[in-house]
Amino acid sequence: MDEGGTPLLPDSLVYQIFLSLGPADVLAAGLVCRQWQAVSRDEFLWREQFYRYYQVARDVPRHPVATSWYEEFRRLYDMVPCVEVQTLREHTDQVLHLSFSHSGYQFASCSKDCTVKIWNNDLTISLLHSADMRPYNWSYTQFSQFNQDDSLLLASGVFLGPHNSSSGEIAVISLDTFALLSRVRNKPYDVFGCWLTETSLISGNLHRIGDITSCSVLWLNNAFQDVESENVNVVKRLFKIQNLNASTIRTVMVADCSRFDSPDLLLDAGIKQILPHQMTTAGPVLGEGRGSDAFFDALDHVIDVHGHIIGMGLSPDNRYLYVNSRAWPSGSVVADPMQPPPIAEEIDLLVFDLKTMREVKRALRAHRAYTPNDECFFIFLDVSRDFVASGAEDRHGYIWDRHYNICLAKLRHEDVVNSVAFSPQEQELLLTASDDATIKAWRSPRTVRILQAPRLRPRPFSWFASQRR
Repeated sequence: MDEGGTPLLPDSLVYQIFLSLGPADVLAAGLVCRQWQAVSRDEFLWREQFYRYYQVARDVPRHPVATSWYEEFRRLYDMVPCVEVQTLREHTDQVLHLSFSHSGYQFASCSKDCTVKIWNNDLTISLLHSADMRPYNWSYTQFSQFNQDDSLLLASGVFLGPHNSSSGEIAVISLDTFALLSRVRNKPYDVFGCWLTETSLISGNLHRIGDITSCSVLWLNNAFQDVESENVNVVKRLFKIQNLNASTIRTVMVADCSRFDSPDLLLDAGIKQILPHQMTTAGPVLGEGRGSDAFFDALDHVIDVHGHIIGMGLSPDNRYLYVNSRAWPSGSVVADPMQPPPIAEEIDLLVFDLKTMREVKRALRAHRAYTPNDECFFIFLDVSRDFVASGAEDRHGYIWDRHYNICLAKLRHEDVVNSVAFSPQEQELLLTASDDATIKAWRSPRTVRILQAPRLRPRPFSWFASQRR
């Protein structure tokens, strides 16, 4: 400006100069004078910065709830949990799975060290309880889930029977006393099991019919049982589903779609609706009154991903299903179910709308897996309000934005990342679990600044202080 305060350059020229700068330089230049500050917050300027910096396709609109392009740029840069703040080393072997309580105050971890650990989630995470499952002939623990009111924890693991035979088992643990309340046999061991209501859970058993045909029976179980009893559970047969072409059910999830339909049971991309009268253990047990052994329940919908499903997760509103899939080559035909085509190293993260039962958006890519068909294992993913995250075999966890379908962060471990979990109450906190026997906690740059210097007044571009790209 001249001595009279008149700008020496017109706004249009300053705007053109700012277009050639990066976002951090634009914010720094905005501190020079009032004119430059006004131009540095121009909406069209930050629209260009956004599309250029994040390489978003120009036909993708701004997030519908965003208030400005500047704030949307800041959200993706400053509010993604990508700063490592704590490494938990209490496990002594590979950590396979993480799950948060619905309140977000606690989380659980499962590991090859055969323990289920329950943690307090505070500013500094601390171990609350460790349940050793080796006295129950478990080989390791591999999955956990809190019930709806966070009073019980379901834990699935591998049970070693006589003559080194193995199957799965589900344990129910009280979160008030940490007592073991129930044990339910599960076969195969990677069906995992899941909660249906606050006090009932779903288990599964596989029965061979022929060389490449089997059937999976899903049972509804009461969570409160006598763990010392030989007849360890009162069960009600929920569904009996035929598996063709050497396929099997590997995991079960329940999506509460009550806002637009009845609850759905998700069976590795087969979907079965659960009717209200089926959601209680009262009534016939062990399949009584269901007809002959030849009776099978038909699936209501099947999603064919043309490959191996290695992980599934639900959006917080249960509307969208996210699926980790390793595809077969395009156009390949599975002539022999026992010899499927080689699966891709790239993992496709597919998105399905459970209301329309259609795939939406394009697949998210960045993460990779290297194990072959007969050895591939689950890579657990998680979904928050704005983000989706997944582990990978390439020693990293990944975070994408759900609206723009772009990868925002790559989180390093020393080995395979098996599981990720967002805090359900604070999506700027993410946990990752790895074969390197650690759990890492990641917070957003914004949260880290607030926790480290709560009384300091932030500078206008302080959210650029820690470059992470």
